[in-house]
Amino acid sequence: MNKQVADICDENQDKMIQVLSPKFKNFGKLKRFTGQIETIKIDKSNFHLLDMLKNENGEGKIIIVDNAQNFFGVVGDKLMAFAEENNWKAMIINGYVRDIVETQNINVGLYALGTCPLRNFDPAEAVRGDELLFEGVSFNEGDYLYADEDGVIISKNPLMQGSDYE
Repeated sequence: MNKQVADICDENQDKMIQVLSPKFKNFGKLKRFTGQIETIKIDKSNFHLLDMLKNENGEGKIIIVDNAQNFFGVVGDKLMAFAEENNWKAMIINGYVRDIVETQNINVGLYALGTCPLRNFDPAEAVRGDELLFEGVSFNEGDYLYADEDGVIISKNPLMQGSDYE
């Protein structure tokens, strides 16, 4: 059964569902996905995100990255390749990405506000596991995310079995 995000919303009107702003566009190959959320807040630098994608098994999870919309390309082809290799399902970036000709050929979802070719090389701190708030949506570790061409929704509880969705 391949339900659409719109169908999931219709069938779960009694539940608290949040919807990601349509400002975010998908720059990855994977257009339809679901999984549990992990969070990371970074400054302008992506070094901690790189370490996470390169060295941890994502187990099909989705990383929510808050870069405070700093105008730097946070994710490009190299980080996307690590994400695919280490079983991360997707990333939602409150910021910008680069190398989109390549990222659109990597089987990972990649939502962001837009593109920026510039990367920041200054080391900076990062915080994992905290609640992230942007564009009116609250993201917490363990929340459930569903995405397709109609949009992205987030819920504290599963709205259906993943195998029923993908």
